[in-house]
Amino acid sequence: MKPLAHRRGRDAARLTLALFAGAALLAHPGAARGQYSAHNVRLYRQITPQEMNGTGGNDCWSYISPSGREYVIAGLYETTAFVEVTDPVNPVIVHIEPHSSSITGDMKVYGQYAYSIGDYYNLQVFDLGRIDEGVVAKVNERPFRTHNFALNEESGYAYMCASSHGSGIVALDLSDPVTPTIAGHINPTGGHVHDAQVVTYQDGPYAGREIAFCPSGYWRFDVIDVTDKNNMFLVGSLVYDGLNYCHQGWLSADRRYFYLDDELDELNGYAPTTRTIVIDVSDIANPRHVSSFTSGRTSTDHNLFWKDGFIYEGNYSSGFQLFDARTDPLNPTHVGWFDTYPENDAPGYGHGVWTALPFFPSGTVVANDRDRGLFILDASEARGERMFLSATPLIGGQSTTLSVQGATPSGRVYFIYSLTGEAWTRVNPLGVYLNLASPVLAGAATANGNGEASLVRTVPVNARGRTVWLQAAEAGNTSTVLEEVVQ
Repeated sequence: MKPLAHRRGRDAARLTLALFAGAALLAHPGAARGQYSAHNVRLYRQITPQEMNGTGGNDCWSYISPSGREYVIAGLYETTAFVEVTDPVNPVIVHIEPHSSSITGDMKVYGQYAYSIGDYYNLQVFDLGRIDEGVVAKVNERPFRTHNFALNEESGYAYMCASSHGSGIVALDLSDPVTPTIAGHINPTGGHVHDAQVVTYQDGPYAGREIAFCPSGYWRFDVIDVTDKNNMFLVGSLVYDGLNYCHQGWLSADRRYFYLDDELDELNGYAPTTRTIVIDVSDIANPRHVSSFTSGRTSTDHNLFWKDGFIYEGNYSSGFQLFDARTDPLNPTHVGWFDTYPENDAPGYGHGVWTALPFFPSGTVVANDRDRGLFILDASEARGERMFLSATPLIGGQSTTLSVQGATPSGRVYFIYSLTGEAWTRVNPLGVYLNLASPVLAGAATANGNGEASLVRTVPVNARGRTVWLQAAEAGNTSTVLEEVVQ
């Protein structure tokens, strides 16, 4: 492999200059990836609570501006922070808004308005219309407090769960998004509704109905019709096997399954490992517990979300856990994780990830950790979105073949290596970040009609014993990284 000995021809040299001239080395400041246990998930950047004027993190939500720029609204015990993550390696804190101290908090977005609320601070309303200019304006504060805050953008209503105005669901009319007003209330359990996902059915047997899927704490799982705010009513309910605390969950896109976390089944000893519950809600009047699955860890599960067939879980002390439900929605495959709390996987809710949020068009995942703040993550490898790179054995003095699968048919593929390790390096002409420090171009090839490309290079004799990191890249995509020792 000529580039290992730095003997490139003129064409390769020109190509290297074109790709890497001005490519800044962007290693993770203060938090090396090796500090955390991970599988198929990589850390772009960490932002500590202290950088956002807080002492701990809780929930978070996403906002995509009309220009396509991506922002996370991060909840902290003392503040709400608005952070741009369009460039996930170089996030920018745009605005920090203080509030009274509250361990819990929830954030949602309606149009250009964002809402932040907690058990111990009032509902704050923000105008995000100029956020791309670096301006976030707090435009109102309403005398509402709540544990969780759901919002249905289709109907224009928000829903407080376990709030200062009722322990069930309290509907808020967002006709004037700056000044939400109470529109109705229901408490079907006599206890409280802990959280909800609220959707409007556009077709099928429930067309025109607005339905809330409600984890109702110690009591049960409820399905509530909230279409008429003056006459909301219970449609169906379920007490599933091993109910300890029915906490939170999210629907699949076809609205057949509701994936649910029970916050106390691990801590109380019912579930020996982290359990996610699958409820069939195709018949909303008769929800059924049809399956459960586990990460194999012992931690307590918290908030989860479903997107494009993947389930993104914030599992406290075991961090972010990712499951692929595309092939078998009843038995999803555990495909990746990033453990933000490597000290242990003990059940309980004092440490680790509160929420892992996947709703960014770029595919970026943002996890908010109680102790360590925001983790901006790349889960593309776990989702199978990256090209796959392989290599024949690297033996000094012999040729090796680098091969890629999953490239763009007939596209140009660049084979790159590093002798110094992994770090984020931006390659602007390709619009990608490499996972290589001080990258050097080995060569390029054109993919065939099946998206396969290969490159043959001779490994220099004097490279024996050296560790080499290898990666391939094309416009808009990169491969997995290989770490090899030259024999």
